[in-house]
Amino acid sequence: MTPSAPRTVHVVGGGIAGLSAAWRLQQRGITVRVFEREPEAGGRMRTVTQDGYRIELGASILGTNYTRMLALIKELGIADQWGRARAECGFWRDGQVHRLRADSLTDFVRTPLIGLRSKLSLARVLPTLIRNRKYLDWDTTDRNTELDQVSASDYTLDRLTPEIHDILCEPLFGGGIVLGDPAELAAADMFFYAAKLLVPHFNSAQGVGLLTRTLAERLPVTCDATVTAVHTTDRGTALTWSHHGVPQPDEHADAVIVALPAPHVPSVLPQLPDEDAAYLRSVPYSRGLVVSYGLSRRPAEPSPTVFTARATHPQIAGIELHHNKIAHRVEAGQGLITVHPRKEFTDRWWDKDDTAITQELLNAAATILPGIASSVTTTLISRRDPALVVRPVGGYAALRTFNARRRTADPRIQLAGDYFGPSSTYGALLSGEHAADRTLDHLTAP
Repeated sequence: MTPSAPRTVHVVGGGIAGLSAAWRLQQRGITVRVFEREPEAGGRMRTVTQDGYRIELGASILGTNYTRMLALIKELGIADQWGRARAECGFWRDGQVHRLRADSLTDFVRTPLIGLRSKLSLARVLPTLIRNRKYLDWDTTDRNTELDQVSASDYTLDRLTPEIHDILCEPLFGGGIVLGDPAELAAADMFFYAAKLLVPHFNSAQGVGLLTRTLAERLPVTCDATVTAVHTTDRGTALTWSHHGVPQPDEHADAVIVALPAPHVPSVLPQLPDEDAAYLRSVPYSRGLVVSYGLSRRPAEPSPTVFTARATHPQIAGIELHHNKIAHRVEAGQGLITVHPRKEFTDRWWDKDDTAITQELLNAAATILPGIASSVTTTLISRRDPALVVRPVGGYAALRTFNARRRTADPRIQLAGDYFGPSSTYGALLSGEHAADRTLDHLTAP
């Protein structure tokens, strides 16, 4: 039901969560305005063009089970610019890349990547997967109590094999996906990512930022806008902010959706209850330090992603080869790769010179992709802090308690972000749509 009188909602944060929330509200006749701190909207789902290369600043892997995202792409009329991406994973071991298709059980059975004992041990996972399958979705993981009590590393080492931990778990569910350490990640997220991301993928030759860019073009977005406080008032909400560093008059609305990383939320919501503020500040995120290289010649490796074991490559967890994902991602014959370092490298090199970081990671990547050093034409370092949620053991119990409190909170202020489930662009999108629904319920209540 559409409100009988014009209503206004402000959205703080122009990532996929905030943009999807604003879009849903605008489609229902609500006047929206998005406030984004950075010079461009998109957040961790943003693509930039440099020297002719379209480079991802964050997310780049999208599963075909992202049904609401695919529906949104169709709704925006840009479905023809997306297509099925190659979903093959490479694993570097003993001097060679072992390639597995994400949707092929046959590849896994036949691969020499891991031994027979490790493959057979995976049968022990099935009862756990069956028991918890209804709690391994974007909206249900906060109810996953069994797999919230043990880390991904402990589960794998205790119930499977060290080989599976070192060759699959650590590079896939630690460094490769959340840019963290599986010893610090709840096993619930390991099971979730295995169930949701090891599927066929889709992508765009324009980069995944095509979605957020299209949304931002069709919404009233103010960039370089720093929101310092949001208060509730007898008229609704008041937002205190500055534009390009210059303080602006307060903006008033009927409601606000705050779509920021969890640790940033309390600073803009001074009226937030202390226990909610403490929870949000405690949500642990990894830091993202990734380097992309535009290449004049593409490497021989055909996989779109190559993961590496820590023992083989203590510096890098994996390499994305974007030119292998979908046709026309780069010019014919050219290549585009992104190197993802491990947490230890990120922590040690975070503040070092860009040139030194670029060269160090290029040297490491060249051991897997020989010859790339002589073909680099452009480089781009992306630093993102916070990057992705590394949900700890017990993290979902804490989220469940937080969600229970939020159900009775002031409906004029809603929250959205990737911290309401396993960290992903799709989880963020869903949280934005859910926040829009809750806001509409409030605005249309009798």
